[in-house]
Amino acid sequence: FSLVTGVQTCALPILKMALETKRQTLEVETLIGAQYSQVLVRAETLVPGAGREAIEPLLAEANLTVSGADVQTDRVVLDGSAFCQAVYRQGEETTLRALTAQATLSHVAEIAGAAPGMLSRVLAQVEHVEAKYENGHMVFLVTCGLRVQVLELKKEEIVDSISGVDGLQTVYEDLCSFKLAADADAETLVKGEIDLPAALDARTSLMDWGAVSVESAEPDLGGLRVRGKVMVETLISSGVTGRPAALVKYPLEFDRLVELPEWLAKDAFAWVSIRRLQSQVEQSEGDALLKVEAELQIAVQANAKDCVGALRDVYTTEGRALIAERAQIEVCTGIDRTHVTESVRGTVLLGENAPGVGTVVAVRVRPELGQWQNENGRGRIEGVLEATVLYMPGGSDFPAAARAELPFSVETPGELNDESWITVEVVSAEANALMSDRLEMKTLLNIGCETRRRSRETVVRSVEEGEPLRRRAGIVLLWPEEGETAWEIGKRYAMAVDDVTGGGARALQPGQPVLLKL
Repeated sequence: FSLVTGVQTCALPILKMALETKRQTLEVETLIGAQYSQVLVRAETLVPGAGREAIEPLLAEANLTVSGADVQTDRVVLDGSAFCQAVYRQGEETTLRALTAQATLSHVAEIAGAAPGMLSRVLAQVEHVEAKYENGHMVFLVTCGLRVQVLELKKEEIVDSISGVDGLQTVYEDLCSFKLAADADAETLVKGEIDLPAALDARTSLMDWGAVSVESAEPDLGGLRVRGKVMVETLISSGVTGRPAALVKYPLEFDRLVELPEWLAKDAFAWVSIRRLQSQVEQSEGDALLKVEAELQIAVQANAKDCVGALRDVYTTEGRALIAERAQIEVCTGIDRTHVTESVRGTVLLGENAPGVGTVVAVRVRPELGQWQNENGRGRIEGVLEATVLYMPGGSDFPAAARAELPFSVETPGELNDESWITVEVVSAEANALMSDRLEMKTLLNIGCETRRRSRETVVRSVEEGEPLRRRAGIVLLWPEEGETAWEIGKRYAMAVDDVTGGGARALQPGQPVLLKL
């Protein structure tokens, strides 16, 4: 404008705002690499009193614990231990004996791109246990399945605001990043006492196994309070004629506070595994008392969610063209968790020369995860149940064991992917004799799945002004193609989106002409 006075005319410049962008930092979780491997752990112990008599292992069990995971350059070093148990028969004895052994686990998972300071996740499961007698020793061969992931938290700069340009057209979209913010471990010792009936004539404890059920994991003062039960099964030697052993089942409750920052405990989840189960029978004035100790390892992982209003695209209808610098980033867009309880039935056939079944004493089933896939929007998990049935043959006082592999298949509510974290645990197992040469098995499984959904998102990192827009006045008649949007047309002709759609009064339809006034 101009200012006129009686003396002089002075022209003042028109002030124009400069292009201004603001950025926000979004922390994203990136999967660096993953590896699954099978590791064989060997443990052995001296069999007391073993001479020339035959030693027949009947039941074998193992608990696996990973106590350390050190992320180093291009690898993760794992340390842990395996606690093994065996029940066996010696010579012509009708009674059962038991022993234990322990071995260390040391494994290196080679993962390219891993570096110190990165996060790691480890899922360790016992897949197979074999006990055999060699030269006065009981040798345990434990097949361990180790699944390792390495994650990195990266900070990405994203444009979340732009101003200072006339005729500005923008598209924003909420971009959310889920991430593993922290993890914590805790150990707890749970004890219990069970009165055993006098009719059982309990002598000693032979073997213990169990399944863990997490009933709640809720924020509490100072962290996450984890509550649940351990359903323990203990095989006890008995003095009852014709029944040298009996199985006792009982629950042990646990309640443990795992320390976590308060702001992280709101979205934290807990996994509990058994490090060791140990029981002892104590006699007192004709009655017997079973004392049990369970060492549990509680792993807590806390997730966090960050969201920004990210600039997806931008252009202007006036002045200079805008040039947006884009980049693709990997974002964990969601975490799905499901739990399924499924009953699986199968038949165990005895070997050709095996003695016929009279009475079932105990059943031990171990799941071995196979493969998983998706069908019609649901996941399907397949695997094998390794079953061992301890039984008394009809007309014999010598205990025997039958072993079989039973396939299983379970559906999950949501889809799975290669990164899915899957645990399969046996809640209970029962066997009944259908005929002398076969048993019917019923196994209750608890399946837990965690799937992290990842996608590559295009974000705007910066915006700069380019050459002046070259617009020509006129009228354009066009026919939108399938999938073509008003935004794409407006950006092509430097028109406001509302001018393309007539202020939102009409929607673009493929094949229907649109008149544009430039």
